[in-house]
Amino acid sequence: MLPKLIILKHHPQTYLLADLLELDEEPALCLQECCTINDDGGVQPYPKHTHQRDIFLSTDDVMTILDPSPAVAKQYLTVLESFKKSAVPNE
Repeated sequence: MLPKLIILKHHPQTYLLADLLELDEEPALCLQECCTINDDGGVQPYPKHTHQRDIFLSTDDVMTILDPSPAVAKQYLTVLESFKKSAVPNE
């Protein structure tokens, strides 16, 4: 699945990248494997300080949903892969 770029209505400077799952009732959006894009264009897991990456949003929170550039989408997939490897506990 290709990620979507989500811009929030009340925080338009925040760019979220995630696999988007639409639900039947509010909160109607589940952002799976959520990341954010930094001011320098880097992608990092979001929210910080947790390994949980699924966020629920109401449609009222979203200004728009876009397709990211191919370069950003590729970087997102790379970050997810490295994050998943670091989240696996040592045996």
